[in-house]
Amino acid sequence: MNILKHNIPSHFTASGLVLGANHILLVNHKRIGAWVPPGGHIEIAEMPHEAAIREVFEETGIDVEIISESIPNTEDPDAFFLYNPLCLQSVKAIENGSEYYHIDIVYLCCPKGLFSKLLTGNYQILPKINTTESHDARWIALSDIANFNLAKNVKEALHLAIKKSNSPYPLENLKI
Repeated sequence: MNILKHNIPSHFTASGLVLGANHILLVNHKRIGAWVPPGGHIEIAEMPHEAAIREVFEETGIDVEIISESIPNTEDPDAFFLYNPLCLQSVKAIENGSEYYHIDIVYLCCPKGLFSKLLTGNYQILPKINTTESHDARWIALSDIANFNLAKNVKEALHLAIKKSNSPYPLENLKI
């Protein structure tokens, strides 16, 4: 497969696609001008999954955990396995007037410690808004997602997440 791309530098980022009770957690990003899963640049000495967890918390105030297949524990700080991401994506971004690809490692997440409550839809978690980067942060019902201006690849990542999470929400009812 030949991938058509621009000849521009890239940065690694990580994001958390947070699902629960037939809702998705999104932020209305100021610079992008659209709704996106919370995420950002991976910091030095930070693993990608740690960056996703940190970014979700910084942008929404919600503490999440990664949903991933079990990975072997090597008990070795020199060689270990990382959580499996939902997907890898590349999205062109403009930062400080320069074009870059954000090579984004997307993790499927749920609010920490609330997975059993999420299955019943019995929870009340209100996101905070990080006003430096976002206009708004909210849980959006999957049935209402078509009413929101989503950034590139969000709907496709959502389809992957619903499929992978075995969500009880019927995919065929999702009009995005």
